[in-house]
Amino acid sequence: MKKVLVSGYIGFNNFGDEAIFLALSSHLKSLGYSVSALCNNKDEVKKTYDVITYNFKKPFDILKAILSNDILISGGGSLLQNKTSNFSLIYYLFIIFLAKFFNKKVIIFAQGIEPIKGKFFEFLTKNILKITNFITVRDKKSQILLNLWNIKSELVSDPAYSLVENIKINQNKKGLVVQLRSFQGIDEKFISDLAEIISKYYKGEIKVLSLQNDYDKNICLNFIEKLKQHNTKASFIPYKGIKETIDIINNTEYIISTRLHGLIVSNALEVKSFGLIYDEKIKTLCEELNIKNIEIKNYQKNELDLRLNAFLNNNLNEVHPYRPFVWECIDSVIAN
Repeated sequence: MKKVLVSGYIGFNNFGDEAIFLALSSHLKSLGYSVSALCNNKDEVKKTYDVITYNFKKPFDILKAILSNDILISGGGSLLQNKTSNFSLIYYLFIIFLAKFFNKKVIIFAQGIEPIKGKFFEFLTKNILKITNFITVRDKKSQILLNLWNIKSELVSDPAYSLVENIKINQNKKGLVVQLRSFQGIDEKFISDLAEIISKYYKGEIKVLSLQNDYDKNICLNFIEKLKQHNTKASFIPYKGIKETIDIINNTEYIISTRLHGLIVSNALEVKSFGLIYDEKIKTLCEELNIKNIEIKNYQKNELDLRLNAFLNNNLNEVHPYRPFVWECIDSVIAN
């Protein structure tokens, strides 16, 4: 039995990253492979996904995990970027380098690779990626970047699509969900304007959804208070798990979301979707799927008003075709 170790943002109760890991680990186990994870909250991850777990921060655990497995899969998600921090980038690159040092097969899995800030970090990223065995990326911009670095990659879609492709789509969708996350650049003015404009055009109760409680809860509660100032009813829905979140989205007619996987899942389930762009990966997705959107940075209130008016008063059930996830290229690399 081949043993596969996954390195990613696992065990932080982030809907998108947890959905990717669920899709990957379920698929690998269905093929008869042993699956391990470098993760946060070892016990919770082990219980939730039925995998072997190692503490992602402990050097001994990291070394033991790599030596105990045949293959390292790094991803998916946006691991290889230093917009969040240089340390995060170095950590994931170090795991890849260590696996190759011990002669393990390394697969970069469905990653969104953003331009790296700083010549040293770009040099480091390029040269470590060049020693990996196989690279898949989830968007064309990532592939173009790797092409500029003379690194070959395969273009795939986001693995989260595989979780929803067999779900029966609810044809009697109702309600509006607003999904917000806290980040540097979103301010009180935007939250106030968003609440005012949505209240003007939508008269039902609004569900305000968290997809990672540590980052989303406070801004969601703040948004609810702003809605109440306009006599709009709203309720908070904390993140409770992947299945529960997918069910909520599947039953919803409209979603306004800042998070990538909120938009990915809603679009796949034929929910009318509107993207609040705070990051390049959200912009890329909205461009690829032609999802209505607005960029939060330097937005104009009148433009936000116009776009949300058009979105919330559009009675057409628009469907934006997406690329389903295909496992064959990953499977063949692992098997050989």
